[in-house]
Amino acid sequence: MATTYKLTAQEKADSGYTHAYQLTHADLTETATNTAQVFTLDNVVAGDIIVDCAHHLVTALEDASDGANNDTAITVGETDVDRFLVSTQINVNGTEITTSVTANSVDTFRFAFTAADTLDLTVNSMTAKALNDIDTGELWIFWKKVSLATLVG
Repeated sequence: MATTYKLTAQEKADSGYTHAYQLTHADLTETATNTAQVFTLDNVVAGDIIVDCAHHLVTALEDASDGANNDTAITVGETDVDRFLVSTQINVNGTEITTSVTANSVDTFRFAFTAADTLDLTVNSMTAKALNDIDTGELWIFWKKVSLATLVG
């Protein structure tokens, strides 16, 4: 099951990230073709700042029975769905990108939230293909969140 982890103090010190999210092929349950599936990575409140975001593809996604299922791209964002990570290919049949860092739609980071929202991972499907047909793959998303309210309050 897709899970968000708060990293330990040692993991934070080693990586600079505060949170991680693990997604496997088993989490892809969307049965409609050409339909994205959205996963909430984190809840944010006014005063939270996303400082950095990255992805690491442990195993590229694949539908082993259909080599033509070759386009599975992800984005990470909020209302702007690719604010923190622009469309990135993670399908083995579509020239997957193993790791990316802070490639975002507005080319800036340290985004401060002024109201409650969610940090979301969108997994996009392709025409005539359904995400639940993918039968292998493991993806991790990492981000650094600073909560200003906890620093002063």
